[in-house]
Amino acid sequence: MMTAEELMGLYKKVREEENVNGELGLITNPDALVGGILLVGMNPSGEGDGIYNYCCCNSDFWKPKHSMMGEYDSKCGYIDLLPVRNGRQDQVRVDNDLKNRYHGRLLAHTRDYIEELRPRLIIFANTDNCYWGFDQDHPWMGYQFQKVETPLDGEKKYWKFYQITGIRPTGVNRFVNRTRLMGTYLLQYRQHKDRVGRLVSKERELLFSDIRTIAQFIDSDWEKKLY
Repeated sequence: MMTAEELMGLYKKVREEENVNGELGLITNPDALVGGILLVGMNPSGEGDGIYNYCCCNSDFWKPKHSMMGEYDSKCGYIDLLPVRNGRQDQVRVDNDLKNRYHGRLLAHTRDYIEELRPRLIIFANTDNCYWGFDQDHPWMGYQFQKVETPLDGEKKYWKFYQITGIRPTGVNRFVNRTRLMGTYLLQYRQHKDRVGRLVSKERELLFSDIRTIAQFIDSDWEKKLY
């Protein structure tokens, strides 16, 4: 399994080769269960190059995530799709429009890390899903999905639930035809509190009990390994 230090080294090499200025942040859980749950963000905030342990991130931004993962938290993986330090997601999108090569190469290494971790459930805490492959004109990582009926009830059915069914060859995934994530589920959530202060409504807020319901829906025997 690729270490955080190895992954950061690859990111820095891309930055050097593309002659791009900008700071890089990387957050992972070195104790993440291979074949477990992976929580995915968009990009880190803060300043400077740095590597951080997900389990040690305890600000108000992170506490709702740890609470949601509950008893699974210590074995839950974490990664941001892009390691670029930029607190504003809209600016990240602008940067991607202007510097597709740089961000595409960074994303390629993130995808490699995710493939090695082989999660059976990905919780993508962001509303912008184009980087996964949903945008057919700009497929980025190139994953193919089918919509799945969520096992959640009430207002929590609002959150989209998918399963990976294949992969489309792209430059970001180095034109592969196979993926280790066949059958992996992706739950699209969003940040508990976004950067302009909007909270997820109480009716739609995901709790540990909801994540456990999804894990048991996927595989009850597998769910027992997540503690």
